Amino acid sequence: MKSLIVLYAFIFTTLNVYATQLGNVKGKKLVTLNKAVGSSIVKFYSNSPFEKFEGNSQSLQGSFTLVADQLEQSTGQISFPVNSMKTGLSKRDDHMYGKDWLDSKTYPMITFDVKKFTGIAIKKADIAGIEFSAIAEGLCTLKGVAKSAKAKIYVKYVFESETTKKRAEGDLVMVDADFSVSLKDFNVLGKSDIIGSKVGENIDLDIKLFGNSSH
Repeated sequence: MKSLIVLYAFIFTTLNVYATQLGNVKGKKLVTLNKAVGSSIVKFYSNSPFEKFEGNSQSLQGSFTLVADQLEQSTGQISFPVNSMKTGLSKRDDHMYGKDWLDSKTYPMITFDVKKFTGIAIKKADIAGIEFSAIAEGLCTLKGVAKSAKAKIYVKYVFESETTKKRAEGDLVMVDADFSVSLKDFNVLGKSDIIGSKVGENIDLDIKLFGNSSH
C-alpha cells in the first residue's frame, strides 16, 4: 500500500511539473518571428448566408516570451497592418480598409497582446523538443477598441541541434492559434445590413507563427 501511495505521489508530481514547465528548459526564452524558420501568416474567414470569403496577411510582426519554468506567465504581442489584409478582390479590400469598416488610416494596426497562458497540457516531450496546447489570454485591439480575447494555441518547441541550425540559431518555435472576433464588439458596423448577410457577424482567425529563441 505504501509503495502504491509513493507511485501515485510520483505521478501527480510529474504531471504538475509538466503542466507548468517547458521540460528541462529554464528561465525566459524570447521568441522572435523569423522567416528563416517559416512564413508566419494569419488567415481570416467570413461566413454569412449570402457570401463567404477568406483572406490573409503575411505581414505579421512581434515576439513573445516563454517563461520556461512557469509557462502560465508567458507574454507577448503579435500585430499586423490592416492594409496588409488581402481577400483576392481589390474593391472588397478597399472597402475593408475604409472608415465604415476597419478604418486603416486612423487605426493602421491590429494587435493581440498575450497576458498569460492557461489550461496548459503537454502533448509530447522527447529529446527533440516539447509540444503543448494552451489557451492564450489577453487583449485584441481592433479599430481602436481593446477587448479581452482567448486563443486556442498549439506550440511546438524544438531544441537547437545541428539540423535546426541550418534554418536558424537557437531553439525553433512554431505556434498554431485560432480564435474568433465579433465585429460589433469592435464597432465595425459597415453599411446598412451587410454584416450578417454578406459579411459574417463573427470573423474566424487562424494564425501560424514561426520563430526562434535568442540565446
